[in-house]
Amino acid sequence: MLLAQTWWEDRVLRGVAAFAAEHNWELQCRMHWTHELPAPGEWRGDGLIAFAGISRRLQASRRQLLAFARTARVPVVETQAFGRFLDAPKVVPDHEAIGRLAAEHFLALNFRQLAYVSFDDNPLEAARRHGFRRAAERAGATFHALTFAQLRRQLARLPRPMALFAVNDPNALDVIRACRDAGFRVPEEFAVMGVDDTAIVCDLAAVPLSSIDCNYERQGYEAAALLDQLMNGRKPPSGPTIVPPRGVIVRRSTDILAVPDLGAARMLSTLRQRFRERRGIQQFVAELGLPLRQVHDHFLAHVGRTMLQELNRLRVEYAQTLLRDPRQKIETIALESGFSNRFHFVNAFRRVAGQTPTGFRRKMLLAD
Repeated sequence: MLLAQTWWEDRVLRGVAAFAAEHNWELQCRMHWTHELPAPGEWRGDGLIAFAGISRRLQASRRQLLAFARTARVPVVETQAFGRFLDAPKVVPDHEAIGRLAAEHFLALNFRQLAYVSFDDNPLEAARRHGFRRAAERAGATFHALTFAQLRRQLARLPRPMALFAVNDPNALDVIRACRDAGFRVPEEFAVMGVDDTAIVCDLAAVPLSSIDCNYERQGYEAAALLDQLMNGRKPPSGPTIVPPRGVIVRRSTDILAVPDLGAARMLSTLRQRFRERRGIQQFVAELGLPLRQVHDHFLAHVGRTMLQELNRLRVEYAQTLLRDPRQKIETIALESGFSNRFHFVNAFRRVAGQTPTGFRRKMLLAD
C-alpha cells in the first residue's frame, strides 16, 4: 500500500499503520520524508491512500500525484474533505463539527462574544467557520467575522472578554501574538483556540494553546479499512466517511472564566481548579469567605447552572477521560474524579451524561 500525501499528519500515518499491522500489509510511506512519489515502474502495489491538497502552493505536487494515481490503476481512498481530484471515496474529518466543538467550549466558559479569525478563502476555513457561527448564534451569543489582516486594527474596538477561533494551531498562535503585541492579555481579555492539537506547537507557545483533537488516528485507520474493502471488490460508499473530532485539549489560552460577578467568578475558578478534591459546595464557599445564598444566586444567574451542577459536570467530564482506559476500575475513577463513593458517582454521571459510566465506557471502546 502506498501512502501518498502532499500534506502529512503523523497521526493519520499511525492510524493507517495500525490497520496495516493487523492485516499484514506492507506499507510504503517514504513520501513522508522525501516528499517525492515513487519513480514510474518502481511501485507495484495494491492500493493507494492519497491527499492531493487544495492549497495553491501545492499545484505542481498535486498534478504529479493525480497523474500517478491515474496510471497506477489501483483502488484509491482520499483523506481530504474538499475537491474531487481523484473522484475516489473519502474518509475525512467533520470540519463543521470541529467549528461547533470550539464554539461549545467557549460557550461552556460563559463567553457571549465569539469571533472567527480568517486567514484564507478556502472551503476548509468556510466549513469550520460555518459550524462555529451556527453553534454561537444558536446559543444566543454574538458572532464576529474577523480577518487576520485587519485584526490588529480591530482589537481595541472589540468587546471584551472575547473568544477567538482560528482554523489551525499555527494561525491561532499568530492570533495570540497579535493580541499580546497590541498589549492585550491572553486569555484574560482574549481567549484563543486552534485546531489539530500539535502538542509540540501548543505546549511550547508563549501562552500554551488550547486546541481541538481532530481524531486523525481514527481517520487513518478508517481510510485503511475502506481501502481494504475496495481491494476485496466491495462497492464504494455513496458518500464520504465522516470522522468526528475527539475533543478539546484545554491549555492556558482558554483557561479563563467569562463571568462578570467577582464572587461567582472566584467560585467558578475554585471549582474548575479543585473539583477533584472530595469536598462539598459549602466547604468551598466557606473557604472563600463568601455568603452562600448570595454566591448561589449570582452563580446561577451568570453561569446558568447551580454550583453543585457545575461541580458534578466538571467531575463527570474528567471521569469520561479516565473511562477510556479499560484498566481503570469504576471505584478508582469515582474517587479520582472527586466523588466520595461509587454510588454518588453513578447517580451524578447518569444525570450529567444521560447514561451510566459503564455504558459510556462501552460506547467509547466500540467507537475506538
